[in-house]
Amino acid sequence: MNNLKKMSRTALLGWLVVSALASSHALAKDSEGWNYSVAPLYLWAKNIEGESSLGGNAAPLNLDFKDDILENLDGAFAIHFEARKNNLTLFAEYNYAKLDPSTQLDLGPIEAGVNVDFTDIMWEVGTMYKFADSGSTQWEILGGVRYLEQEIDILIDTGGADLGLLPRKISGGDDWWHVFGGLRVVTKITDRWSLRARADYGYRNSDNKGLHATTMADYRFKDWGSFFAGYRYLDTDYDNDEPGAKQYSADLNQQGPVFGVNFYF
Repeated sequence: MNNLKKMSRTALLGWLVVSALASSHALAKDSEGWNYSVAPLYLWAKNIEGESSLGGNAAPLNLDFKDDILENLDGAFAIHFEARKNNLTLFAEYNYAKLDPSTQLDLGPIEAGVNVDFTDIMWEVGTMYKFADSGSTQWEILGGVRYLEQEIDILIDTGGADLGLLPRKISGGDDWWHVFGGLRVVTKITDRWSLRARADYGYRNSDNKGLHATTMADYRFKDWGSFFAGYRYLDTDYDNDEPGAKQYSADLNQQGPVFGVNFYF
């Protein structure tokens, strides 16, 4: 129930961010030249590599999208929104994924089954400003705030064997945020094809940082829509430095292809 409440609260917060950006300029579009794009329900086919630590207990997370995530995906939702006027762009994005993979773990003479529930939430909001334009290529500086939330529940099943002092269930997680800054480059290849590349670095302190990059090819099939496909990379390094059971850290690399449709209005 707590997980459901937390998911609903965070989803609502992410949606409010997107709605606020859209509604703040909706009435001014025709008179002031605002243009909008939204990519609902796009797919980030990411692999996850790395390790989390809950209360001092390591929890490795190495999930391949094709073999693990697609099979064990319990829920996903993503939306990206942009509002542009002249050289200024406002953007917001929300990502939610819940995975329930299972694996085997050797505990000395005991072979245990391990069931994992991993919830991964990210949203960001920020601005971009175009500072250079060669006609075919535009350069934009960007900055904003990124919020991340992760929860892990690990259930160990030994088939009745005694684990001694080892816990049968480990639960933990945390939420955190950092500011980020970076650059986006958009190159127009033809009237319909364009390439986009973005890179940014997020930082709050030495225990809370992240590196993010995307590259996309976009095909504009109508004035109101386009297909896009590319690759996305996100590396996060976080440790809350809390004592005992409250301790949580995540050193995770998430990367993989991205597919979706943009709608313009």
